[in-house]
Order: sequence, then C-alpha cells, then structure tokens
Amino acid sequence: MRKTLLTLVALFTLLVPLLAACGGQPAAVQPTATTAPTAAPTAVPTTGTTDSSKPRIALVTDLGKVNDGTFNEFAHLGALRAAQEFGLEYKYIETQAQADYEKNIQTFVDEGFDVIVTVGFLIADATKKFAAEHPDIIFIGVDQFYEPGTVTDNLVGLQFREDQAGFLAGALAGMMTQTGTVGVVAGVEIPPVKRFKNAFDNGARYVKPDINLLGVYLPTFIDPALGASTAQQMIGEGADVIFGAGGPTGSGAIKEAAARGVYVIGVDQDEYVTTFANGTAPGADRILSSAIKRVDVAVYDQIKAVVNGTFKGNGIALYEAANGGIGYADYHDTADDVPNEVKVRMEQILAALTNGTLTTGVDPVSGDVDPNTIPEPQPFRPADVKLPKIALVTDLGKVNDGTFNEFAHLGALRAAQEFGLEYKYIETQAQADYEKNIQTFVDEGFDVIVTVGFLIADATKKFAAEHPDIIFIGVDQFYEPGTVTDNLVGLQFREDQAGFLAGALAGMMTQTGTVGVVAGVEIPPVKRFKNAFDNGARYVKPDINLLGVYLPTFIDPALGASTAQQMIGEGADVIFGAGGPTGSGAIKEAAARGVYVIGVDQDEYVTTFANGTAPGADRILSSAIKRVDVAVYDQIKAVVNGTFKGNGIALYEAANGGIGYADYHDTADDVPDAVKRRMEEILAALTTGELTTGVDPVSGDVDPNTIPEPQPFQP
Repeated sequence: MRKTLLTLVALFTLLVPLLAACGGQPAAVQPTATTAPTAAPTAVPTTGTTDSSKPRIALVTDLGKVNDGTFNEFAHLGALRAAQEFGLEYKYIETQAQADYEKNIQTFVDEGFDVIVTVGFLIADATKKFAAEHPDIIFIGVDQFYEPGTVTDNLVGLQFREDQAGFLAGALAGMMTQTGTVGVVAGVEIPPVKRFKNAFDNGARYVKPDINLLGVYLPTFIDPALGASTAQQMIGEGADVIFGAGGPTGSGAIKEAAARGVYVIGVDQDEYVTTFANGTAPGADRILSSAIKRVDVAVYDQIKAVVNGTFKGNGIALYEAANGGIGYADYHDTADDVPNEVKVRMEQILAALTNGTLTTGVDPVSGDVDPNTIPEPQPFRPADVKLPKIALVTDLGKVNDGTFNEFAHLGALRAAQEFGLEYKYIETQAQADYEKNIQTFVDEGFDVIVTVGFLIADATKKFAAEHPDIIFIGVDQFYEPGTVTDNLVGLQFREDQAGFLAGALAGMMTQTGTVGVVAGVEIPPVKRFKNAFDNGARYVKPDINLLGVYLPTFIDPALGASTAQQMIGEGADVIFGAGGPTGSGAIKEAAARGVYVIGVDQDEYVTTFANGTAPGADRILSSAIKRVDVAVYDQIKAVVNGTFKGNGIALYEAANGGIGYADYHDTADDVPDAVKRRMEEILAALTTGELTTGVDPVSGDVDPNTIPEPQPFQP
C-alpha cells in the first residue's frame, strides 16, 4: 500500500530552488562580526578527555545556528551527545549563505575530520560530491535522500515520516476542538511540509469526519510575523486549535494563537521546550503537544554506529513510528486539559501507525494526498474508550525497596499517571500470601494485575487460567509460548547480557586480578547474572581470579555485607551484588571499604547510594541494568492501545534496550576512556548478536558451546 521512497530523487530535483527542509531556516539570523560570509569552525568542549584514535566529528548547519530551535539545533544536540558520550572531538560551522556549503565542508575535509554531518536538503548535492571524492570520510545528511545503491558506502541520508507525525497532530486537534474548526499554518509547499499538512487534515477527519479544516502554505519559513497574522485570520474564522508546520513562520503562528488563548500544536521538536522556553514563555499553557521528528536521535544513532562499527551507508536511514523516529511530545502544562480518553486514543493511533495497521492517506514521497490509503474514519467518542484498572502484587518486599518490586511499581505508576488509570498495589509479606493477594484484586474487579518475581509464577498462571477476562503480567516469569492463556505474559530479561557487561567492566577495572559476585537465591535470573559475569570477566581478562557465592535469601543486607568482607579479604577489588537487598548490602559494605562495586537491576547509584549522597557513591562503577520499569510500563501501554499479546513471554534484551549498564556517575574520571570504548563495543556486539554470553538464556546455566573466545583488554 505504501509507496517506496525511491522516487524522491526525481521529485526533489524539481524542488531544489525551494527546499530548505521542513524545520525551516532560522529566524532573522544576525551575522557575526566578520567580513567572511561564514563563521569559522567552533570547537565544542566535551566532558572528559577526547581520544585521537576515535573518529573526529564535524557538523555543517543549513542557514542558521546551532541554537535556533530548528533541525540545525537538534542535529547539533545529537552530535554533541555522541561526542560527550564517546569522548570525541567535535566542531561545527554555522552556514550563513547557501554559496558556502562546499567551502564549509572543504574546511572540515582539510582539517582531517572523520565524520561530517550536513544539515538540510539544499546541501545534499555538495554532500554527495564530497562523499564520492573522499571515501575515507563518513557523511551523514539530515533530510537528504539518496536512492539506495546509487551512492557511496560512506554516505547516508536521514529521512523522516512527517506524514505520521502530522496525522497524530491532526487527530489530537480533532479530539480537542470545541468549535469544530482547526487550522494549519504551513511553510513552503515542499514534500516534507505537504506530508505534515495533508496528514494533519486526514488525522483530524479520522477522528471527526465533519471537522472544518483551514490551512495555508506560506512562501517562507522565516517570517514569524506572517505566521502570526495568518493565525489571527484563522482564529477569526473560528479555529480553536492551530498547528504550525513551517519553521519560525509556524512558530510565530502558534505563539500568536497561544497568546490569544487558542490551543496550539508545534512541529519537529517539542516546542514547549524551544518556542515556549520550557514553559516560561507566555502561552506555554496552551501548547497541547508537538509533532515530533527525532533529528537529534537520528544523528546520535548514526555517529554511534560509526563508533561501534555498525554504520551502513549507500542509501537512507528512515525514521518513522516503527523505530521511534516520529511521535508526539508530552502534553506538559495542558496535561490536565487533555481528557484521559483522548490520551488513550492517541496511544492507540500511534500503535496502529507503528504496526502498519493504520495508514495516513498521504504519499510518503511526494506528500500528496493518496485517496487509496485514506483510512476509514473512526469517530472519537469518549464513552467508547475503556480505561483499565491496574493492580500490582509485589514479591517479598516493598515498593520502595530499590529492587525489581520498586521498579515494577514505578512502571505501573507511570502508566497510571500518564493515562489516568486507577492503580493499587499490595506489598507481599510472606510467600504463602501470593494467592490471597492476587485474589484480593480479582475480587475488586481490576482489569490488569502485575505480579512480581519468579516465585509467584505458579499462582499467576493459575489465576490467569481461571480469569480469562483479566490480563496478567508476570515480572521475571517464564511461560513456554503457546502453553498458557492469551491473557498472560511473562516478562523475561537477558540478565546474562547485563551480567556479561558487568563482568567485562570488572575485568578491565581490577588491579588485583580478583573480583567477586555476591548473588541471591540460585534461581534462573540470578544464575544468568552470575554465570555471565564470570564469562564477561574472562572475556577481557582470561586469567582473572573469580570469587562468587549464592546466598539463601534476597532480604538480608547484613549477610551480603559479611560475604563482601570475606571476598575483600581474599583480594577482590571489584564486587558485583546480584541479589536484591542482600546484594545491595554487599556493595554498600564494599564501597565503604574503598572497593569498586557494580549494582544490579537498576542504577544503584540512584537507589542504594541515594543519587550520590550516601557514603560510597564514589566507588560504584555502574550497574547491570534490566529495565523492569520500562517493561511493565510497555505492557500496560500495550493493554491501553490494544496491542497486548499474551500466551508466552516478552523478552527484553540488548537489541531492544531492555538491558544495558548504567552511567559511571562519580567514577567517570576513574574509568579510562579505553574501558568506556570497549564497553560500548561489547554492548554493540551483544545487540547485534555477534557476541554471545556463554549462558543459557532460560536456565541460566553455563553453555560451553556459546562461551566466546577471549578478547583480552589491552589499553
């Protein structure tokens, strides 16, 4: 149904005189005090030290600056994030005339930069030319299209599905209007802007077929006053929601409309943050949301791919709903104005765009309306939207104990707050109470029950079979796909991948050659952590001395502490705690004795070490992360938007961001850049599947057939 993007080249060639990208050009850029038409390269300071062995990054803006609130700024922010995270040298040039595109790129070629990011469609020809002439330099072009297979392997264009973002904006406007009239103030009539505007119209009609639509294309992206006067006219014609899709021109429209008390919707990035100065500018209480295209994420992703060796050029990288490249921004100050039923319907529409069951009715190449893909209207009626009641039963412990109990609770709480859902929880005091606690919520008529922990799995499975109308979500519970009911899902995590990362970090940071693991009860999730930790440590340091023990409880910090003391006495200078409060007791004790530690499940710098205020916070290297909060939130969100799938497991792993490792925080200066780079490389290899952990992902037992060949760390 959807047309390929491959015909963009021919279409864009016809539009070269007009195109400046949908984000537009900056408003009234003041030239710097120089006789040259373009500013000199600006070096950007980054945290820590840079490494000359890693790629040097440069960026050439479209007309404008790196703080102009357009795609220039967000491309810069993506590059800056990558530079800071990976310790890369980074410079940029702010282009002041289109005639300077080639000269600006040449400047960075002459200075020996390895990666050059160029921003905007109009710089595409220059980018393509330099990429062909310099195959050893990687080029990343924002809002640039290159037909796959027709350019060099060192060049990629970043493309976005503006039609999907526009459709979401239109649906929101259609559900929020009281007058039945909404308007679009758009920029120059080029494909990205047409995708925004035409899809906005289709999205509004999708939820409100009889809506009155006002809209106009304006001949410039850089005239806020023209945008403002156009918005005034639309308001005079009855519009009570205005969507601005034309750079500073569109921003001028929504600022004027908001000042007049009309709801507005921004574009490209979160204009609550930019145009309305993070809520401090007048009118911030009238911006409903923004139609988002994640230029910052796209640029960061591509630079990260260069760093970890997974960059792929010779074509485009498409960012759309399916990969998080487009969406809509937070409601911010209007969150209380937007009914919960509208919030739920927005999530349902986003989910349908993501899985392809809903089309926008707009050609993703030309931006023209495509009658064959206009969806059948589904009028919004608040009474038709069901708001599920959510309940949670903890494992032994509390919702503030710093373990998976707390993070399951935080995920459920986030979903409840975001979608306006009723939410209750019970803190289990004894294993014998599992069934009684679940029964309490069944009797109270809850629609979704989250249960936490491996040991509550049997009770969860039983109740799911008895109550097919209730959805059950089991944290750290495994159910063989196809063997349980459709209303039950177990959330599984690749603790072996997180443990492998922790082990690799310990192996690279030890000075004594001895590291230790204080683990909890010997059940599969804990075995995955411990055995993979050992394999990860050996992967980077084959001759390492490994200490480790399983303890019979998760809730005895004193036992964890005494075990850590013993390991330190045996020479361990890095301790990994993988056993709930027992493991946390171990790393608190070890840190107090000056030993490096690694936390588990969540970022224990934040929890166990009170966000850096507790003693020992300067000794925690990182934590082996499993995103229980995200997983629980995702599953409740799936219930809300109608995409929930049961009868098995939902697996969270490196490939989908379900596991990883936490920030280095106070030890960032202690961890050498070479170690940081190696950690990124290992995570990338786990993500792509090139690296295995040597641990069975179900049982947690060591799997000799998948133990990777050691790659000793050599700074």
